[in-house]
Amino acid sequence: MKFLERLDGKRICVAVSGGADSVALLHYMKAQSSHYGFSLSAVHCQHGIRGQASLDDKAFVIKLCNEWNISLFLFDEDCPMRAKDKKESLETTARNFRRESFLGLIKEDKADYIATAHHLGDEAETVLLHLARGAGLSGARGIQPQSEFYIRPFLAWSKEQILAYIGEHGLSYRTDESNFCLDATRNKIRLQVLPLLEEIIPSAKENIAKFAQKALEDDTFLYALSDKLITRQGNAYLLSFHDEKPLFYRATLSILKSLGLTQDYTTKHLESAYALQYLERGAKAHLPKNIRLEKTEKGILFTMQTEEPTILPNNTEKPFTLDGFDGGRYAVKIETAVAQESANGWRVLRFDKDKLPKDAVFRFRKDGDEIEKFGGGTKSLKKFFNERKILVRERSYLPLIASSTTGEVYAVCGVEIADKIKTTEDTKSVLYIVLQKEKGL
Repeated sequence: MKFLERLDGKRICVAVSGGADSVALLHYMKAQSSHYGFSLSAVHCQHGIRGQASLDDKAFVIKLCNEWNISLFLFDEDCPMRAKDKKESLETTARNFRRESFLGLIKEDKADYIATAHHLGDEAETVLLHLARGAGLSGARGIQPQSEFYIRPFLAWSKEQILAYIGEHGLSYRTDESNFCLDATRNKIRLQVLPLLEEIIPSAKENIAKFAQKALEDDTFLYALSDKLITRQGNAYLLSFHDEKPLFYRATLSILKSLGLTQDYTTKHLESAYALQYLERGAKAHLPKNIRLEKTEKGILFTMQTEEPTILPNNTEKPFTLDGFDGGRYAVKIETAVAQESANGWRVLRFDKDKLPKDAVFRFRKDGDEIEKFGGGTKSLKKFFNERKILVRERSYLPLIASSTTGEVYAVCGVEIADKIKTTEDTKSVLYIVLQKEKGL
């Protein structure tokens, strides 16, 4: 399999729920690991959604990995309670919990890729769902064999092939009864729509997957063309005038992603950007996350608003608490869990709560500040900022977490934590630092 040939020397962590698909994938990857030269581990996320059944799934996966001599990473969360606290759907909460867990393994350098057991049926289900919700060509791309740190070795396999593999090797697995609940939209598509479609048109799922691949090829080509319309100008981007919406919209989306806006935008925002090129020069438009658009002689200029606060924050200091810190231009939130990788272009940081000294405070930079970099080595904060290419105008407004007695810096919020408070396998309590830009700035 050509896909597996690219994994030589890599560390693959298989996401195992205990169900048939993930058990088959773990067995298959174990069988292929020595031939293709990759090492193997597993990860299980216990959501707490199904009570004792969830705990039984966890016990099953632990026993399985012990029998197969596979290292296992375990994560537990009370997703129903978390969903209630965050006022979001249980499905969203569970998905975010899994992503946080997987991302943590990658960031802590415990794996190179997370392998998931998505298969041909999942691909068809996803494409149908996206199209039914009004997606365009990009939404029809479906699930990719590889994206970010995920790989999906079973994507070309049908459910029938997976079950045949299970039977051939005599594998046992757990059954999640919630997969048969018709309250969930995806379950309705999987259990009602796709079987009926296959009855009417044999090989429908396979054909939908082929369509998704063609959509991916076409969309990738259009994005490559749209990139030619973009010119970077320092921290801003110039989008050349163009009448064709397929290219203009894709170029706009690429710029928004570069500026840190990956959600919270709508088709109306894309339309306002497109319409701007037909207005008088100097016309402006506003997008979320302080992104400003202006029509210039050569195109639409995308920038992020960077007005200075009226009061400098240098003398502000506050004891570290879970309530966070309001620093004027930026506010710091301390979370027990987060879904996103970055906020407003700044990194979301994780640290070991128990390693943070009792005299920690929120404050801003001072002359002589030093930080022990993540991974070791002490640097002056000025040199650290230079290495990280932090804009000079931002440095005085980035909140720090530091010792009130020694002045040692433990974290530059939105940028990096010090080595002293990093998480390890022995960490029992993890906190996250989220940097948010204040409204109107």
